[in-house]
Amino acid sequence: MPSVRPAAPAPSVTPEPTPRPSLSPVHYPRHRTARPPQRSSRGATSPLVFVLLITVPAVVAVAALRAR
Repeated sequence: MPSVRPAAPAPSVTPEPTPRPSLSPVHYPRHRTARPPQRSSRGATSPLVFVLLITVPAVVAVAALRAR
């Protein structure tokens, strides 16, 4: 048996009143520049350490494989 759908409600005759535009000036908050993030050197690994971790084993390997 097909289900019977209720009839759609009739549209309202009186539309909602729209707000009138105001002529008062608009004040926005003052723009603040973003602060650079605080970088703490404590606990951070220096880029020099990464360079040395790659370079030192490579130099040792080249020295070990060098023809004598």
